[in-house]
Amino acid sequence: MKIRSGIVLGMALLLGGVAYAQDYPKIETAPAFMYIRTSGQLSNAFVVDGQLVTNIQSLNCAGGGGTIAYNVSSVVGIAADLGGCKIFGNTYGFGNTVDGSLFTYLFGPRFTYRNSSKFEPFFEVNLGGTRASLTCKSSAANCVNATGGNSFSKNAFAMTVGGGFQIKMSKKISLRLVQAEYLYTRFGNNCALAVCNNNNNQNSVRLKSGIVLNW
Repeated sequence: MKIRSGIVLGMALLLGGVAYAQDYPKIETAPAFMYIRTSGQLSNAFVVDGQLVTNIQSLNCAGGGGTIAYNVSSVVGIAADLGGCKIFGNTYGFGNTVDGSLFTYLFGPRFTYRNSSKFEPFFEVNLGGTRASLTCKSSAANCVNATGGNSFSKNAFAMTVGGGFQIKMSKKISLRLVQAEYLYTRFGNNCALAVCNNNNNQNSVRLKSGIVLNW
């Protein structure tokens, strides 16, 4: 009787685990706020009163986007990530304001840990591209020349590595509190700003936060 009871209990636990593993959304859509910070690059340097003055360029970009993921299993999914943001608070040279936008289109696998808890951490790697569009808002010669006639656009390779976590609010809705990623881009040469010129790679941090709709 004890052996039979142990077998019954084991089967119940196994079937319960299988049933839970099957209870996951096949499709997840996630609209989110997005912020990108690109680390600074030295654009130029001057000597003023015997002191070296440097101008470091870095890019800030805020906007939104979304992902759609198809879950092959409770752990593995394939995600498409699209996002756009507006560049703000950036200058070229001293006081020459540059406006613009950045658009990213990325695709890759996602790995999510699901159990009986409402807390669901995930990790993902995405590959794709990005497009930067810049407009000079100053008539200064160095700014106009740098953007090739007051405006500039270019596509480049992009990759993200990172993850985050979400909290299940209900069967249909989850709250994705934070998603933090390393964003690598390579605009290479012939770009308008030092941050994306001189055969440079760009190293950025991308943060996202939003909701998840489960289908």
